[in-house]
Amino acid sequence: MNKIIFTGTASGYPSKERACSSFILQADGKLFQFDAGEGISGSVQRLKIKYNEIDKVFISHMHPDHIAGIFMELQLMYLDNRKKPLDIYMPNESLKGMEKAIDMFYLFREKFPFDFKLIPVKPNPVYRGNEFTLFAYLNEHFRSNAQVIKKFRKPNKMQSYSYTININGKRIFYSGDIQNENDIAGLLDDIHTAIIEGLHVDFKSLAEICALNKIKRLVLTHLDEKSFSKPDKLFNIAQKAGLKKLVIAYDGLRLVI
Repeated sequence: MNKIIFTGTASGYPSKERACSSFILQADGKLFQFDAGEGISGSVQRLKIKYNEIDKVFISHMHPDHIAGIFMELQLMYLDNRKKPLDIYMPNESLKGMEKAIDMFYLFREKFPFDFKLIPVKPNPVYRGNEFTLFAYLNEHFRSNAQVIKKFRKPNKMQSYSYTININGKRIFYSGDIQNENDIAGLLDDIHTAIIEGLHVDFKSLAEICALNKIKRLVLTHLDEKSFSKPDKLFNIAQKAGLKKLVIAYDGLRLVI
């Protein structure tokens, strides 16, 4: 049975109860991870996920709440004497910096009992396997950094991706972090489940877009504590927009695909 297990649903502001962004896709008996926010290592242990069986990791962008947990995750796998190779897909702009960070944190490849590779996200498809096919779409999440990057000649290329997962005749959309709801326009055709961050969007507009596209299930994640603890307003808006089903994601939520 294919399913998604949410291992981190907090916003960019750290939460006492929830880890930062990540989820595990279980497909045909294999495990695939999306994002690696802070707290992923604790989450996979609490949720009894066989983390050493994770086959590939797909990173949407390089904000700490989506990537910072990868270093502790690698250390956890090292301490558990993992043997299985691991592929980590991430924006191309980050590869050189990540290689330096791996050495900076003393996670020397030479001492690891398993091989791990950093692979650039190259649309499209990013990945095609027997389990599913993955497509990536650039979004504008980093747009507000453009002036600083230009002024101080930073090397950053503002690469932030949303993903579409095609699996067993169903299409799953994962927004990653976006600039606003306009970033998903045109990407929701024939989507069964849309996993969309709720921090950077106008939820009324988002609900209307999803209803218009006849999304069967909208899963809202990456919510701040106020919205997460009191979701009644969101459910009321979703109902008025004609949304078929709204799910508020929490750490440990399991959804059958």
